[in-house]
Amino acid sequence: MLRLNKFTRRLPWALMLALVSITSTAEERRLSMGWRFMAGEVKGAERPDFDDGAWRHVAVPHDFSILDKADGSPPFDPATVGGRDSGYIPGGTGWYRRHLTLTSAETARVVRLKFEAVYMDADIWLNGEPVGQHRYGYTAFTLDLTGKVKVGDNVIAVRARHEDSSSRWYAGSGLIRPVAVELLDPVHIDPDSVAVATRAATGQRADLDVRTRLSNRQAKPQQVEVVTAVTSVDGSETVARASKRYVVPARGQVDAGQALAVDKPRLWGPSAPHLYLLRQEVRVNGVAIDVRLTRFGIRTVAIDAKNGLRINGEKVLLRGGNIHHDNYMLGAAGLPDADARKVALLKAAGYNAIRNAHNPASQATLDAADELGMLVINEAFDAWRNSKTSADYARFFADNWQKDLDSLIISGRNHPSVLLWSIGNEIREQGTPEGAKTARMLVQRVRQLDATRPVTQAVSIDSPTIASAYGELDAAGYNYMPHLFERDHEQYPSRVMYSGESLSRYAFNYWRPVETLPWVIGDFVWTSFDYLGEAGIGWVNAKQDWKTWGPYPWHLAYCGEIDATGRKRPAAYYRQVLWKTGIDPIAAFVEQPAGTRAFPHYPFPEGDPHNDWTLEDVHPSWSWAGQKGKPLNVAVYSEFPEVELFLNDKSLGRQAVGLATEYKARFVVPYAPGRLLAVGYRDGRRAGQWELRTAGLPAAFKATADRSQLKANGEDLAYVTVELADGDGVPIYARADDRQVKVSVTGAGVLGGAGNGDPVDASSLQSGERKTFHGRMVAAVRAGASPGPIVVEVAVEGLPTQRMRLDVIAR
Repeated sequence: MLRLNKFTRRLPWALMLALVSITSTAEERRLSMGWRFMAGEVKGAERPDFDDGAWRHVAVPHDFSILDKADGSPPFDPATVGGRDSGYIPGGTGWYRRHLTLTSAETARVVRLKFEAVYMDADIWLNGEPVGQHRYGYTAFTLDLTGKVKVGDNVIAVRARHEDSSSRWYAGSGLIRPVAVELLDPVHIDPDSVAVATRAATGQRADLDVRTRLSNRQAKPQQVEVVTAVTSVDGSETVARASKRYVVPARGQVDAGQALAVDKPRLWGPSAPHLYLLRQEVRVNGVAIDVRLTRFGIRTVAIDAKNGLRINGEKVLLRGGNIHHDNYMLGAAGLPDADARKVALLKAAGYNAIRNAHNPASQATLDAADELGMLVINEAFDAWRNSKTSADYARFFADNWQKDLDSLIISGRNHPSVLLWSIGNEIREQGTPEGAKTARMLVQRVRQLDATRPVTQAVSIDSPTIASAYGELDAAGYNYMPHLFERDHEQYPSRVMYSGESLSRYAFNYWRPVETLPWVIGDFVWTSFDYLGEAGIGWVNAKQDWKTWGPYPWHLAYCGEIDATGRKRPAAYYRQVLWKTGIDPIAAFVEQPAGTRAFPHYPFPEGDPHNDWTLEDVHPSWSWAGQKGKPLNVAVYSEFPEVELFLNDKSLGRQAVGLATEYKARFVVPYAPGRLLAVGYRDGRRAGQWELRTAGLPAAFKATADRSQLKANGEDLAYVTVELADGDGVPIYARADDRQVKVSVTGAGVLGGAGNGDPVDASSLQSGERKTFHGRMVAAVRAGASPGPIVVEVAVEGLPTQRMRLDVIAR
């Protein structure tokens, strides 16, 4: 398969054919299928003649920690070293092997083996010989196999060693992001060298700087012409063009720079994420021997304490959420569709920014952010020299920080979505002279590679000594410290600030400074999307002792405003109202009655609220068995200035809502089954409503897929959602009415995983058998390598089985 780079799969077929017709252009082949895997240490597995016939067939991206154990039991282990941090899922060692067949013409080219991420401490062999190692589990790296590959069969072997405890959250294990092989002409553009930056831009003109390094692997100098064009993403329109000649020395390199101007550019921004394509040709004697495509956006970014953040001259407030990298039922497998789905769900919920915590984002995450207009804080590290867990990145930092930081910048700098580079999160040495020195070193390296973006760091201490570190930065991340924004501004009036992490329970208190203080540019809640690991921080047990939080079988953090399956929780609806997005301008929820809580709720004492990650225990349900006549607390979130609540068409009164009430109205309602209706009024007129109805027993279910067609690439996903309803179509929410579900997949695809978002359901995520949680579960169906139909069968306890068809088409 020809892949000039990761963007070609989105290009029109006509343009693809044009690119294929150019002789000897760069070729990238995704190595998704054909891998074999074995858990544990395996002696001799690097040898090409090793017998791996008994090994498991797997597709990449792949996470071996999330797999069921050899005896078929779930992966969770209450005795694992990582404990609640890892969601009670252990790491371990795993081996991967794959055969790669090359022709004589291909072996004569430059051959690069590209790994987007291997978690972690990876060693790689080719045909039994060691060819590289990479320690950090989240950064991309490339191995030059030129002259090492042979004609015919080549064997790649990878060993990943995930030593527990490597992380404060679930990390996963193995080839967690895509792998590819790239074939280049001996005279080519260095793929890691391309950088396109906007020097200046208005609605009338944009001035671009393009930097590239030309490489010549031949024994004699080469005269080349570099032709650069800026086109529309589909290639149908060229808006700028330039060419320049160079002499590239024998077995050497030369840096090439070009300036281009685009008239009347369409600028990239959160509300209009327009993208362009940079097309670079290397020509020798008029023949294109290398072509490289890079997608980018034209936009300007400016921040200061007086005017805040401006993108293309327009002020932007960051409505942000933190995300971890796992994809729940898929584990840490960073399948592009899974990563993109997470971004799309956040955008649909009103977020305009994400902080990728606490490691570099996947390319699929950044691609989706580019396309949707999502701004990204792309973060490098959770630890520098001082460790947080026994086997984390601190043991590798001294020897590896530069190449890992370089990887972050190089892989992200052409993405217009990347707003800030973050050099670290809550680093142990923060506030010390050593920490300030390291911060200075990291910032200097970032600016050498990309001087176009501000640099930040997330800090969690209030100390005068932190000023030295903040002084190195363009923007200061304050984790859980909104009370310092005004005080610190008086002492440091030029400091730009934002909440790098905030608490959902106190959303109003964190957002209000963003609205009112120009030097505070945004708020990033911990967390926007629920995740594996840090089990139970959204619950908290009665002892309120960090070490006893989230006892097994807890495995989800359960603090996400969107649950692990992608369903918005009440906190997400409140945030939409707080941000005045207009998405759901009114919503009503009911507090769990005392004595009925499935997860006893113990928020922190009010004297120490900055550590409380629990969400309000309210629910989108009017089905409360055993509560008839008892008073229930109802919260209504509203952008409308007046709210009226009705129970079975009887008014329970109107309330004014707004800034003074934090956009909430609260009612006490004697419970009676039926219909609860919240109505919002503007200027005395009915402007919106939200309804909750009492559900009967489950009588049906709805199974829906988010797409009906997938490509035969081993990576594409379709998410199938199963939702219970009563005979009138009212959604089932009461836990007593949940039902067991079995999802089976046959044909041209496989089941990738299935989950329900229940933080204490430690059953298999891979078997397809799960109970619904509040009436819902979700399964991910993964395409195979061959075209054909997929049949998804959904069997729900006590209800007729349903089947749906998905189609896998040729790539």
